[in-house]
Amino acid sequence: MTGFLRPDDRDAKSEWAPLQWGIDRLAQPTTRPVARRGVRVFPSIIISATDEKVIVRAEVPGMKLEDFDISVSGEILTLQGSRLTGEGLEGGWYHGRERESGGFSRAIRLPVEVDVDAAEATYMAGVLTVSLVPKKPAKPRAISVKVVEG
Repeated sequence: MTGFLRPDDRDAKSEWAPLQWGIDRLAQPTTRPVARRGVRVFPSIIISATDEKVIVRAEVPGMKLEDFDISVSGEILTLQGSRLTGEGLEGGWYHGRERESGGFSRAIRLPVEVDVDAAEATYMAGVLTVSLVPKKPAKPRAISVKVVEG
């Protein structure tokens, strides 16, 4: 087949090398999720799970716990809030600004359905941590059959 390179065919002098390097670079995961049109997804999250707990961590520096609206329904955790940056900048202007500002909303699909009543949230050092407990699966229950004449 022409146009495809096997790993042992990769050669820096090959005319196909720049194309292969570009494809390899695109296949690597990015350090920050990017939505359509190059807009960064905020906040960045990490989801971890064990049999006893699901933990969602969101990086949201510069906020207070009361600035968040957190809800869970089924397997979807929704994080909403608003963060303002640049407060106190009177009579000046920005030379550069890389920190996101304004409202945000993230709907996060959890790996399992969780018990809503056992959910807890904490906020420390710019990281919001939501701890959730997976719902226990319903145990099979035997159903007795009654004989009805007729």
